Amino acid sequence: MLSVCSSVVYGKSRLGEYYYGFGYSMLDGGKNGVDIEGDELSLSINSLASDFADFEIYLDYANVEMGVQDDTSWNLGIDYISRFDDLGLGGGMLRPFLGAGIGYLKDKAKARLTEDGLTWSIRGGTELMFTDELSLSLGGRLLGSWTDFGSTDFSFDLGFSWWIDDVHGLAFEYSHTTENEIDFIGLRYLYSWQ
Repeated sequence: MLSVCSSVVYGKSRLGEYYYGFGYSMLDGGKNGVDIEGDELSLSINSLASDFADFEIYLDYANVEMGVQDDTSWNLGIDYISRFDDLGLGGGMLRPFLGAGIGYLKDKAKARLTEDGLTWSIRGGTELMFTDELSLSLGGRLLGSWTDFGSTDFSFDLGFSWWIDDVHGLAFEYSHTTENEIDFIGLRYLYSWQ
């Protein structure tokens, strides 16, 4: 038991690491009789901001089909994520985090928000380290528009990460947005340069 706990503390995580992420997701859902389907490509960079925080820069591009209408959606942003590693929860197995960010959303399909333009986001959750290579991330994100603070969308996020070695990793990701009840199911390749 002691060897498992000590190895978890030094395991590879998605928090506190330098890495690129390249992902593909399928999206499906909709409400009020409107069926929403599509595909999303995403690029991200995670970099350390300090000993206890990260920067995450991301670009998401989606082709969205709402009924008979095809449109695109893209989102560019940066988040500051504060890690609470020093809490000592679960012998280092639990890694809680809180974050805030800004971005720009151009959503012709109106699948995420009703307003395009500058956005803000607040996020929180925890990462649960199982082994040196395996972790589970649970969290949520509130996304809103600067021009209309009533235009918000909350998403529940789940990610299962497997670091194949110190450089390469894979993540299975699931996200559910509440505004249009859209499910995103995807796979992300992770490339760590440190």
